Order: sequence, then structure tokens, then C-alpha cells
Amino acid sequence: MVTSKTTRSGFDLILLALLLALPSLGVIQKYTGLAGVSGYVAFVAGTLFLIRKFGTRLAPLLRRYFGVLSVAAFAGLALCFAIVYPIENSRGLGKSSDRDDGLNLAVARMADGQSPYYPSDKFAGPLSVLPGGIVLAAPFVALGTSGYQNLFWLAVFLMAACWMFRDRAMAFVMLTVPLALSPAALYEYISGGDMLTNGIYVAVGFLLALSVCSNPKASGGLGWMCCVLLGVCLASRWNFLLLLPLFGAVLWRTVGWSMALVAVAVVGLVAVATIVPFYLHDPAGFTPLLSRYKLAIVDHAMPWASKAMFGVTALLGMFGAWALLRSSTVDLHRSFFRWCTLVTLCPMVCAVVLSSWVRGHLDFGFMSERCGLMFVAFALFGWGGQIWNETELTTL
Repeated sequence: MVTSKTTRSGFDLILLALLLALPSLGVIQKYTGLAGVSGYVAFVAGTLFLIRKFGTRLAPLLRRYFGVLSVAAFAGLALCFAIVYPIENSRGLGKSSDRDDGLNLAVARMADGQSPYYPSDKFAGPLSVLPGGIVLAAPFVALGTSGYQNLFWLAVFLMAACWMFRDRAMAFVMLTVPLALSPAALYEYISGGDMLTNGIYVAVGFLLALSVCSNPKASGGLGWMCCVLLGVCLASRWNFLLLLPLFGAVLWRTVGWSMALVAVAVVGLVAVATIVPFYLHDPAGFTPLLSRYKLAIVDHAMPWASKAMFGVTALLGMFGAWALLRSSTVDLHRSFFRWCTLVTLCPMVCAVVLSSWVRGHLDFGFMSERCGLMFVAFALFGWGGQIWNETELTTL
């Protein structure tokens, strides 16, 4: 039995290493080839195994100085952003990302009473973010730039990890180690992009809504407020809407089907009410619809490919909901985040597999836009405990 637990724990840690490495593989392959990809994956896996091996020695120290270390970490991140972001934003270093410029422009246009979706120009390409992402970025744009939201949501992620895992040392490692190991995450942070933040606030929104709605001591009003917030979070990118069946399945198991149905309906209606008015205002100019072409990278060779990717992902979400309803696990939240990871990851894996098939060699080019950062927060909530120790976690 002990051997079986250890084997499963080791497998989960390897899986987590692959999940943390995947968002950066497009960039790694671009500059170092497949040999560099292999070396990078081995490096991430080896680092995680070393951290877990010596975790018991580090834990007391991290718990004792958690406050000081957290302040130092965020001070370092803030200083790094203050120094590097202006250089990056002026088309230096990595030649900049236009995600922050796009959000800044969208919020400015919305404040002027215009549609936030603008024609493509030399400063920013078509905006793929749905209205929920624009609304959530607005306070940070008011402070100067949407790039500030990364620091805020990383702090929220740290607090959420402390709450979920009940271990400040584990939460600190879950924040700092994946960020340090991921070139994609670091670049997204210093360039002010929203991919990392987007995954965090959706994952935290689910965690908050599940925790409050499943708690019989929580007031009903607080639960509905959490559902409203979650609806706005999901109205940020299309793929997150496919996670609603998983959310409903967990609530069905914890509070019954009727409450689960109402909660899913509230979240879904809020998401629709956030998106539809912007679409109806200018259907032809609603640029998030263009994001579907990102999955059409091999449609020239297989015209059915992008539609098949969407269909497979939707089916996986439904299957995951059925699996959660049938599961005997006592930790539904952990399993929920694992399934969310798989569903969010599914179209990316399909794109990599089909692109590799068409090109005749392993090709991670689809990941070069750092879209894989959207599932990292889910993966850490689902498998993050494996960074620290060999405690048995629930299975899917």
C-alpha cells in the first residue's frame, strides 16, 4: 500500500512538472530546438523532486518567516516590473506584448462610451478578451496600466493557496517556484500580459464560489455574490465557459441538484449578460470571435480540425462532470481543479498533436503565445500539494 501511494505520488509530481513546463515549450523550442525542450522538462522535474525531498527541512523556516519572505518576494516582483516593464513596453528586450496595450485601449474606449473592441493597428492587434476581462482590468488601467493586475492577482493566489492547503510554506513554494521555473510566466509578467492573471482569477473565483456555496453556515446572499463574481470572471475567454458543467457537478454532490442548477444558471446568466450587449452593439467588430482562428492552425490540411478540437473539449467537460458525480473521493475540490486543468488544456494538446502530425515532427509552436498559462493556477490547486510532500491526494 505504501509503495502504491509513493508510486502514485511520484507520477503526480511528474505530471505537475509537465504541466508547469508546457506553457514555455513553444519559446524553448524556438530558440533551442527539441533538445532544449527535453533538457528544460528534465530541469523542471528535477527541481520539483529536489524541493519535495528537502521540503521537510525548509517548511519550518518558511512558516516562521512567511510574512517577511512574502513581502520580500512581492517587493522584488514590483521592483522588477517597475524597471523592466517600461523597457519592454517601448519595444525593447523581448519586443513587447500587445496584450496590455489592448486592454488599456479597450478600457479607455469603454470609458469614452465607445465599443472596447477596436480595429487592429500598429499598437495592438484584435482584442481576444471577452468583456469580463476588460471589466476586471479596468481598476488597474485607472491606476496606470492593466499590467498592474498581475501583481495583485499573484497576491490573491498566495492567499487562496494558504486557505486551500492550510499550509503557508506550501503556498509560498507554489507561488515562487512555478513562477521562477517558467520563462513564459516571467515574460507575461514583465510584459504586462493577462494570460497568467486570467487563469488565476477564474480559478480563485471557482474556489471562492465552491467554498461559500458548499458551506451551510454561509449566508445565501454571500453565495449569490460569489456566483455573480464568478460569472464575470468566466466572461473573460470562451474556453472557461466549458468549465460550468464541472462546477455544477461538484455543487450537486455537496448541496443537491436544485441548488446546483440555480447556481449554474446564475453564473451562466451573468456571463451571458456581460458578453451579449457588447456583441449586439457591433457584431461585425466583436473581435473575440476571431480567437477561434487560433485553433485553426492546421485547418488548411484538415478543415475539420478546429471544430473537432472544440467538440472534444466540450465532451471532455461533460465527461468530467459525470466523473465527479460518480467519484467516491472525499476531496471534490481537488478533483474539480484537476478536471478543470484537463479541460482547459485539451484544445492546446489537440493543437500541438495535430500540428506535429501535419509538420512531421514534434511542434510546440502553438504554445509560443503563452496560452498555456491559463491552466497553471488550476494545475497548482489540483496537484500543487505534490511539490511539497508525498501525502496521498485524491484521484480523478
